[in-house]
Amino acid sequence: MRSVFACSRTVLFGLGVFCCAASQGATVLVSSDQQNANHPVVRTVEYFGQLVAQRSKGELSVVVKPDGALGGEQDALRHVVEGSQAFARVSLGSFAGKAPAADLASLPYLFRSSDHMWKVLKGPFGQRLDDELLRAGYVRIMYLDSGARDFYCKKALRSRDDFAGLRIRILQSKVFEALILNLGATSVSIPFNKVADAFRAGEIDCAEGGIVNYVGADHHKLAPYLMQDEHMLMPDVLVMSKKIWDKLPSAQQDILKQAASESTEYMGKLWKDQEAAALVAAKKAGVTIIAHAQISMTGIEAQAVKTYNAFIKDSNDLETVMKIVTTK
Repeated sequence: MRSVFACSRTVLFGLGVFCCAASQGATVLVSSDQQNANHPVVRTVEYFGQLVAQRSKGELSVVVKPDGALGGEQDALRHVVEGSQAFARVSLGSFAGKAPAADLASLPYLFRSSDHMWKVLKGPFGQRLDDELLRAGYVRIMYLDSGARDFYCKKALRSRDDFAGLRIRILQSKVFEALILNLGATSVSIPFNKVADAFRAGEIDCAEGGIVNYVGADHHKLAPYLMQDEHMLMPDVLVMSKKIWDKLPSAQQDILKQAASESTEYMGKLWKDQEAAALVAAKKAGVTIIAHAQISMTGIEAQAVKTYNAFIKDSNDLETVMKIVTTK
């Protein structure tokens, strides 16, 4: 079936990130990303695009724009919900404030392990997330592993007291802001591709994120202390504009779903290999790695509880969090 967006001439919508390619009669769906072209999440979305092109016999084409070329994560989400951009790969934490379940999923120290997190996302809580994202204008296409989020800094952090007065780059999220405030530091929200410049300019003392991003963006050369507190286990997510999704034929929607399922499996191995390589690279570069067992977690986790109190709004939220915590 010819795409409903196929056209006789190129048509640009909004920012030009969703268009029809006249020569092939293909629907070109652009996806934005903050990471560089070699990052596992970018490679996974590109792999997803290859499957989509093959299965649709060229009717659909996915083009990935890395390195924050189309703006920060919040810019991308705005473009997607408006329908001027097809896809965005962002951290699930970027939906805090847009989907209540995303606020809960962003709570620090909520998930015990990646296995625990994936089990929860495949259950009723994951369905709730999907429903809330849909109501907000996004179709969840797939989750992508992003590992544990740690703090990395210009100096060593081993206790809650070490956070006092620091400026820490975070995702734009009220949950993250509350966590940093409770730890005694100041949050700074800037796009990921601006973090290196902020370190060089002395605008931030720390940032937080996974080790693959830490090494892949060369942040380890600017902030050589990695505090493995694992304050957050939260996946990345590829979302699609509901406005664009609703206009696709059901056969093309099915192709996207199947390609996403296969791409998630592809991402699993790719991510584990990249995490191992990043850890080796960090050690080789002389990074001081402060293991979880070397951190005084009691004071830090006590402050994290205050974050829970701020975002668990009623008995239903409390019940949801308790179900997550007790999931085996």
